[in-house]
Parts: sequence; C-alpha cells; structure tokens
Amino acid sequence: MHWSLVAAGVTGTLLGFRARAPALIVATAVVVVAGAVTGDTGGLFDWHRLLSILLLVATLQCAYLIGLLLGLLWHRGMTRER
Repeated sequence: MHWSLVAAGVTGTLLGFRARAPALIVATAVVVVAGAVTGDTGGLFDWHRLLSILLLVATLQCAYLIGLLLGLLWHRGMTRER
C-alpha cells in the first residue's frame, strides 16, 4: 500500500507539471479500476478497499495540484530569465 501511495504521488506530480485536467481524469479512473482489481481484501465493496482507493485518489489529486504549482513556478522562472 505504501508504494502505491508513492506511485500515485509521483504520477500526480508529473501530470500536474506537464499534462492538464483530462489526463488527471483518466489517471483517476485508472487508479480506481486498479485499486478495485488488485485490492487485498475479500469483497469488492469492502470498506477497507474503498477507503484505500479513496486515499489513492486523494493522493493523486493533491500531488497533481502540487505539480501544477511547481509547473507554474518553473514557467515563471523561465520567462523571467529571458
């Protein structure tokens, strides 16, 4: 679970730095499907599985916002140098 949070965070940051909202929507759908398929609990609608999927989606989207901020700061820094 911990490595999946790291992967979601890195993916979200990279998406925010380079891509825009449609890519985030697709990445969120992939995270939900992957979390539902690879969950380690008994039932598909188990509370533990649903909470872990929600945590992954929240991590992805918060990291996306961080990536947007980093991209904005990077772009401003590059335009000031010119």
